[in-house]
Amino acid sequence: MVLDVPDIIRITVEGKEDSTMSNGKERRKYKRPGKPYYMVRLRIKYHEGLKTSSAGWDWVVLKDLSAGGAIFSYNKNLEIGTFLDLKIDVSASTHAINCVGRVTRIKQSQLHSTLKVAIEFTEIDEQAKELINKIAEELVEQKAKLL
Repeated sequence: MVLDVPDIIRITVEGKEDSTMSNGKERRKYKRPGKPYYMVRLRIKYHEGLKTSSAGWDWVVLKDLSAGGAIFSYNKNLEIGTFLDLKIDVSASTHAINCVGRVTRIKQSQLHSTLKVAIEFTEIDEQAKELINKIAEELVEQKAKLL
């Protein structure tokens, strides 16, 4: 079980099953290495029937990234189903990844006035997906070597 704590700190409680596990098996389709964190620019994507959209870009830090989606903390209200334009900086040697994500889960932080937001990518280039997956797999392998 992962507790919601201040930015950059994650605590795993011993003896509790992580919500990403089912009968000891990983449920996620793509690996999520956790750290390092990635800087992302986001804005609410305009679409038909949207009550409000944002013209400007906000900066957030992804706390969890995979080729299928991401998790970040945000200090503005969002609704489940909201589409976001994203520009993800995964490396200094590559261009930002431009994609669209849909908000799938929102949880209010108990310690802060921020929201923990989970998104799934709905529009992402296949090469970008492969790049994110490659980075995630390399980080998972590096972590395994340290343990």
